[in-house]
Formats: sequence, C-alpha cells, structure tokens
Amino acid sequence: TKNHPAGEFDRILETKGALTNAATSKDFTHYYITIPSKDFDLALELHADMLSNPAIPTEEMEQERKVVIEEINKDLKSPTRLLHDNLYSMMFTNHPYKRKVIGKSEIIENISRESILDFYNKHYSPANMVTIIIGDVNSDYALERVKEVFNSKPQKQTKTIYPKESILTAQKKKVDYQPVQTGYMIIGFRSTPINDNDAYALDILATILGEGYSSVLNQSIKEKQQLAYTIDAGNSTFRDDGVFYVSATFDPKNLKRLQDEIFNEINNIQQNGVTDEQLSLAKNIIERNTYYSRESITNIATEIGYTTALTNDLKFYETYLDRIKGLSKDAVKRVANKYLGIEKSAVSILLPEDAKNIPISNTITTKPATTAKLVSKSNETFKYELSNGATILYTPNKVNDIVAISIHAKGGQLAQDVSASAKLTASTMLKGTQKYSVNELARILEDEGIKIAPALSADSFAITVLTTKPQLEKTLCLLDEVVNHATFPENEINKAKTDILNSIKSKKDLPLQRAIEQYREMIYPSGQYSISAHILEKNIEKVTKENILNYYNKIFAPQNLVISINGNVDPEFMMKRLGEIFDQRCIQDKFKYEEYSNTIGTITAPKTNTINMNTETAWILLGWQVSGVKEEKDFATLQIIDTLLGSGMSSRMFKDLREKQGLAYQLGSGYSANVLRGSFMLYIGTNPSNLEKSKAGLFDEINRLKTTLVEEKELYDAKEKLLGNYILSLETNLEKAENIGWYESSERGYEFKDKYTELINSVSAQDIINVANKYFTQNYVMSVVTKE
Repeated sequence: TKNHPAGEFDRILETKGALTNAATSKDFTHYYITIPSKDFDLALELHADMLSNPAIPTEEMEQERKVVIEEINKDLKSPTRLLHDNLYSMMFTNHPYKRKVIGKSEIIENISRESILDFYNKHYSPANMVTIIIGDVNSDYALERVKEVFNSKPQKQTKTIYPKESILTAQKKKVDYQPVQTGYMIIGFRSTPINDNDAYALDILATILGEGYSSVLNQSIKEKQQLAYTIDAGNSTFRDDGVFYVSATFDPKNLKRLQDEIFNEINNIQQNGVTDEQLSLAKNIIERNTYYSRESITNIATEIGYTTALTNDLKFYETYLDRIKGLSKDAVKRVANKYLGIEKSAVSILLPEDAKNIPISNTITTKPATTAKLVSKSNETFKYELSNGATILYTPNKVNDIVAISIHAKGGQLAQDVSASAKLTASTMLKGTQKYSVNELARILEDEGIKIAPALSADSFAITVLTTKPQLEKTLCLLDEVVNHATFPENEINKAKTDILNSIKSKKDLPLQRAIEQYREMIYPSGQYSISAHILEKNIEKVTKENILNYYNKIFAPQNLVISINGNVDPEFMMKRLGEIFDQRCIQDKFKYEEYSNTIGTITAPKTNTINMNTETAWILLGWQVSGVKEEKDFATLQIIDTLLGSGMSSRMFKDLREKQGLAYQLGSGYSANVLRGSFMLYIGTNPSNLEKSKAGLFDEINRLKTTLVEEKELYDAKEKLLGNYILSLETNLEKAENIGWYESSERGYEFKDKYTELINSVSAQDIINVANKYFTQNYVMSVVTKE
C-alpha cells in the first residue's frame, strides 16, 4: 500500500508472533491474523490497509506469477490433487466450481495487472466482506474501530448468479494412470448448498458412513474385508452446491470389489435406513468434534467466517448443533435415496501405470492407596510426586469443562529393544482390551466423545486424553483398560503392520516425502533416533507380539511417568485415581537419557544422497546435528536462528531465495529438538534447472549467519515473533498440558514454561554467530530429490 512497502506487513506482524496468511477456496478468499490481544489495534489497522489500499506493485506481481506457476507444476504430480480435479471436472460443467482454485498456467502467465485491479475494484468492498473478531477484546471498542478503519472505502455490493448444474442421471468415471504405488479413488455425488435443510442430514449420513473406526465403511470394507487401506466419507457444502463423497486408498487389484462394496453399503442404508445406535453415535461425534473445535479462537473465527460468508446468516453457526440433534432416522434415509446411488455418481480413480490391465468396474490385586506429596508450585501449576514415583503436574482451569491429560513415559524409541516395536505398540494399544473388543472400545470412545490417543516420539511414549468433566470417571476407567489390559490381538498387529507399510508405500509417490525420509535416515546414521521409513520397512515384519508386550509392560513404569492435567477437576480425586491406575505397573529401573547418548551415531563428514524420480519440483534438505534441549542457551539461540532463516514471509530465506531470486515456492528451516541430540534443517522446493543455484543459496544463508552480526531490529523482531507464537501455542487445555508435560519429562522442569521468555530475550547477536559456527560445520547431510 502507499503506507507500507512490500514485505512490511509480514515483517511487522511476524515480529509480534502473529500467524497471518490468505487462502482461496471455491467461494471466497480468506485473510486472517491471529495475534496476542495486546496488538489488536495494530493488526486491525494493517489488515484494513491491506484490504482497502493494495498497490499491486508490478515487480511483486511478476515475482508471484512465477511462484504460482511453480505451485501449479507441483500440483500436477500430487495424486490427491489430480483425483479431486478430475472429480470436479465431471461433476460441474458450467458452474465455476469446475475450475481449479489455483488456476491454469496459461492464464497465470498472461493475466495483466489491469485485470487484477478490475477484479479487486469490483469485489473488494466492505459490503462484500465478513469481518470476524474473536478473542480478548472489548466488543464495543472493536466494532467502532472496524467502522473507522474501513470507512474510507466506498460501499459497493456485487451479487453474481451462476447457472445451476443439472443432476447426474448416469454414472461418470475417469481413470488416470500415474507413476504412483497405490490406488486412489473418490466417489462423488452432487448434494446441496450449505443453507439447504438437507445439508444437516447429509452431514449425519457422512458421519455414519465414514467417520471414525466404528463407521459403516471402515468396519465393513477396511476392517472385515480389508479392501482398502483407508476409507472415509464427507459432505462438502458450498454456497451454490455441494459434493457428498467417499474416498479410499487401496491395492489396485481390489478396485472392482471395493467399488461394488461401497455401493452395496450405500444401497443397504437406502433400503433399510440407519439404526438408533448409529444415529445417536453420529450426533455425538458431530457434537463433540464441534465442541472441541470451538475451544480455539482461531477455529471459532474460521468457522463463523466460512458459514457467514456462504449463508449471510450468523444463525447457521449458532443453531447448527440444535439442527443436528433434531434429525430423525427417516431424514437420513430420505437424503440417502435423494442424493446417492450409482446413477448419480462420478468416480475419479488414480492407478499405478502398471495397473492398466485391472478391471475398472484380571483380576486386579488391591494395593495400599497411593499417596501424593506436593513438591513445588510455579505460577499456576502444582507439582506432586506420588508414592509410586509418578510425577503429577496439575494446572487448574475453570474457564470450561474440558479436561486434558497428557501422559509422558520417558524412553520413547530409546527404550525399545527391537526397532519398530514401540511404533506398533502405539498403533495397537486401542485395538482391544480384556474388557472390550476393538469395536466395543472404539464405539464407547466415539459415543461418549472421549479421545485417548497413544503417540510415539524419539524420547517419550505419550498418551493424550481429552474429555469433559461429566465424563471424567468413565474416561479414567477406559484409560485403565488401555494402559493395563490391552490384549494386542495378532490380527490387529498384522493389520497395523500392513497399514504402516502401505502408508510408507504411498508416500513414495510424493517427491517431498521421499526427500524427508532420505533425510531422516541420514541425519541420525545409527541408534534409536534413526527410525526412518526404510528402517521400518526392513524391521517391522520381524516384530512379534512378545516384543510389543515387553515394551508395553515396561514403558509405563510409574517412576518414569509425567502426567500433566489441565482442567477444572479435584486434584485429590485425580491423584487417587491415577495412583490406582499406575500402581498396577511393575517398578522398573529409572530411565536415564544420558545412558543412551553414545548410541546415537554422529556425522563426521559431509554426505549427499540424491534420488531421481518423475517430478517437476526438485527438493533439497540440508541439515546438521545439534545439541539436545537441555543445552538451554543453545536451544533458545537455535530457535531464533530458525525464525530468522525460514519462518514466515519476513524470513531471510523467503526474502533472499524466493522474493529476490525467484528460486522457490516452498522453502524454510526446521529445528527438531530432542533430549539427547537435535537436528537443524534448511529445505527448498525449486525447479530442477535451479538445483545448484538453490544449494549455493542455502549455504550462503548459513555463511551469513556465521560471519555477520544480526542487526538489533531484526533480532528484536525475531524474539517478538517467537514469544507471540509461544502465547498462541498454549491456547487450549490440551496444548497447555502437553507442553508442560514435555518440559518436565525432558528434564528441563515444568517451570521452563515460565522461564522461556527470559531465555529467548537473553540471546545476543554474538550468541547467534557462536552457535552457528559451533554447529553449522562441514559435517552436514544433504538429501536431494530431482528430475530423472
């Protein structure tokens, strides 16, 4: 704008830790800023200036033209993008929904600045905008400020009526063959616009068919018949129309049976309807997912903006759940018959090139009650130690009834005796217990809206629990079953192995994923940190049920546990119940991270590995090993270096390599901080013809860090951005519980949450030079994927 030159918006906002970007969909363009509330006025003024007074500089436009063309070329090799583009080309022949949102290269290459300004002047009026403000601001003040900052632009509303598409009366099908390794399919049905009454029943139908483990398609097609690797259903609603879809990935040889069985299940609902149990479960799933998503102000703003822009009515957001709750089984059956069926479908299929010949058609021993001792308190968090050795961190939160529990078991991958046994433990813990079958457990969790999720990392085995206060006792009973009485059925272990291998296989179709997996293998050449896809492929079939049970039985030893609780709960009750749950665990040797330090391989010389494949975008990942998180000053300095180099549109890499040199659409840096050893990476996606120039550009950025002091303003902005991001990362109950638990289990102490700001602010420009020279040596690894 005339007030701010190109790049200044991003620089100013990022120095405040703001998240800001724009996205375009079929119906609208979305501009957003999430920022600490103290900077509301600044954000609103910049937001209004950007929307009301854009300069559209010719030089910037030409640069972005290259960037968009590069992104279009990348999309041409994306299996899911091709799948969806082919579907929409069959379902819409007249309406603009038929177009790709990103556009076509021939249009982007030739569109003029005048055309863009004409579009802007026609549509970008406050009368055409929906502005949503959510958060810790005074609503009357915010409304007045919006009136002030947008008042200078004339009000002009535009309404365009597009032609209505005719209903499909015969199945359409498009099959594409690409250099992929798995099958992809999406079956689409024209549904209804967002503000049509039938949209609510279609949302429930999609949930019954394809949402979650207990869904019809998942149970019948994936679990019982094993015809798909993944399968789900959804109802996408637009302003003028909608698409109900079923999507799946699969072994190509199962294509015909898979299609037949999907339509058989749809026909069954059309003929027989749904059960009371299915209807109740679907309503509960939708209600809980909506409830959880509306905890975050970012999600609230996004949902209100999306629904209001499409319906012109805020009541849609306010009444959505009430409308869902009021629906009957007959309504679901009716929309299944009205919108679904073979003759009303469009089927988009993507297959490997070599698949052209495939037809298309206990008893618990009572122990003394666990006691708890208050060890310390910092800010709002209380630290307790149970008599069984477990650490409890309790952070009260009376804002809502959501209760979050984050359990960290020290050890993670380090503690496994057999590679891949820890990953399989995480994948199969919920696949049945002594009390519940896999289906019963999944049904209870979904019906009650309880989330229990095991997850593995390099240093810890984590379980996150999300529930509500009324469901707390039931949740703890289910947690007891999962951590003490999981049965790990052989058939579920074999399914998990197959799913993991198929996931690895499908990622081989994506150049970026190939580069990432190659990098993971190179950055930790040996030891349990080195769990790449290649190592999983090599070892996973060797893992036995006994290996899994050995890991499961030792990982939850209480003296190695950190349990972080955030919510409005009685701490004494929680100590008692968690003590009862983990008292059933045998005492093991106390886990000591330092004992594993020498097992992690180091990098002693530069190494570059290159993969050649069919791609229009070359990828470079350049990385170094760095110290672990307990080197706190280095940790803070590396976070600032990460922010300076590649975090956001005001970063050095973005300005130097993308804006100035036009080398990339996607680039950045990444700092992965483990307990014993971390890694620091730079990455760039570029045209294969620019490969060597891009490599040199990455090293130039590193050399600049090693030799030139960062200017005071740039350093200040990086710190402000980090601290702003930190505030935003603690928005929900679960995020707070997870972060505090991780700080304690990584042996930095839960107080690190309060120490973080001081630590970041202590980093000097000389610290950056010192740390850059300390780690960014000739002992690097480089993973490259480029065109054959």
